[in-house]
Amino acid sequence: MRRRGLVVAVAAVGLAVPAGAPAQYAGDHAMPAQAGDGASVSIGFDAYAPPVIDVLAGDTVAWVNNSVRAHTVTARDGSWDSARMINGDRYEHGFDATGAVAYYCTLHPFMAGEVDVHAVLLDRPATPAGAGRPYPLSGRAAAEPGSAVTIEADTGDGFAPAGRATVGAGGAFRTTVTPATTTTYRASVPDADPSPPVQLLVLDHTVSVSVRRRGDVSVVGAQVSPPMPGGNVVLQLKLKDRFGWWPERFGRLDATSRARFTIRAPVRVAPARVLLTLGDRATPLAESPVVHLRGAAPW
Repeated sequence: MRRRGLVVAVAAVGLAVPAGAPAQYAGDHAMPAQAGDGASVSIGFDAYAPPVIDVLAGDTVAWVNNSVRAHTVTARDGSWDSARMINGDRYEHGFDATGAVAYYCTLHPFMAGEVDVHAVLLDRPATPAGAGRPYPLSGRAAAEPGSAVTIEADTGDGFAPAGRATVGAGGAFRTTVTPATTTTYRASVPDADPSPPVQLLVLDHTVSVSVRRRGDVSVVGAQVSPPMPGGNVVLQLKLKDRFGWWPERFGRLDATSRARFTIRAPVRVAPARVLLTLGDRATPLAESPVVHLRGAAPW
């Protein structure tokens, strides 16, 4: 199977024929495009997009002709063929055996694509991780429920075992890793090639915090390093009536990677901290040490 450096694994689910579809739409036939999820390829004026995709053994791939020109999707070895497809036509083909499957357009032979079929795939991480924080990884394997999956990690010195998972219903598996730095992961099952690698970006940031008191006002200053101008930060207080940590103020880091929060409240003491978060203002990437403020409800 041809390797292409670092690729992103796409968890592609099989494309089933819609319930009640006419019989001519079942199997390997060009058909009108319909909305649906799964591994799909768009046929353009002079190219397939994406030209190379990764799928799991047992998956079905759908090609949709979005071009004004007619095209075909034809296996290089001649084992399957869509026949002539006009604009809006859809063709599906299932892949059971692992390996690289090349295809092309018989009407425009310079148009070529490839389906790489794997025994196991890791899902691409959707968000960065925080250093030293647990992060969920998921994927699918063409294996029986209960089968073992080994998760391997590479931070620059080669892949080494980093965790295990168990295949569940439908081939899905899930595990948790705790990366210290940006790491490349892959999954493997016995007697098969490992999955294409996926990279988990780890933001190795620290948050320092300072507090100044002016009368009944507390000014909390935060600085993030390495610098991350524009990053989201949240001031949290540990409040008894909220049963734990509660967001009190939201802010963004300035050009010097600093932010400032001002708190006015009755003169009491409360633990406080500042979090660096993703854009959702909820997923933490780094947190400051806990400081104590006067001017908040007591814990």
